[in-house]
Amino acid sequence: MLIWANEKEINTEMVNTMGIMYGKEFELKCFKPWELSIILRQIQRHFGNRKDISILDFGAGASPFGAYLNYIGYHFVTCLDIRGGWHPEICQETYNRKYESWVTYKKIDVTLGYSGKHDVIFSASVLEHIAGDKAQILRVLSKSLNPDGLFIHVVDYGRGVDFKDLVDNCGIPISYKPEETPGCKEFKSLPEYAWVQNNESRITFFNERGD
Repeated sequence: MLIWANEKEINTEMVNTMGIMYGKEFELKCFKPWELSIILRQIQRHFGNRKDISILDFGAGASPFGAYLNYIGYHFVTCLDIRGGWHPEICQETYNRKYESWVTYKKIDVTLGYSGKHDVIFSASVLEHIAGDKAQILRVLSKSLNPDGLFIHVVDYGRGVDFKDLVDNCGIPISYKPEETPGCKEFKSLPEYAWVQNNESRITFFNERGD
């Protein structure tokens, strides 16, 4: 399955609520409206009305998306970011105070390991900014994914990410067959940019193109 994100995919209620949460510094592009809308839709399709699932937002930064998930009823949300990243001032206290939320916020070096179990692990336009071994980070995170969970990663189009390497080395057994992937037919000239799923719908690579 291949999804190209566009304006039709945007969840306007989500974006508007996040804008109110964020405040006067709000910029639509900073909220990754296409990516987050698709991620939310995948969570809702996979788990239905369940709100007792554990969700990990990898590379959360100062995004209020974790707080929005909390706001719409998901009680077990963890935001994870690297130490000394773009938002050094953000911690659990400042995040929850700003967004009036009840999420767990952690800052760790994922390459050294991560302990936790989650039904959903996702990142939105994060992997392309990581200079190190992206596949290693996914391997570490994949060990924290519960059976039949969702492993979703949205990557900006044309940012030099080797999708096949990520798919082959992420630690979850999947098949990489873009030519057999629904929706990929019209993009056969760029099969390396496909996102794929394994037979349990546990891993998804989105390639976002905002047009």
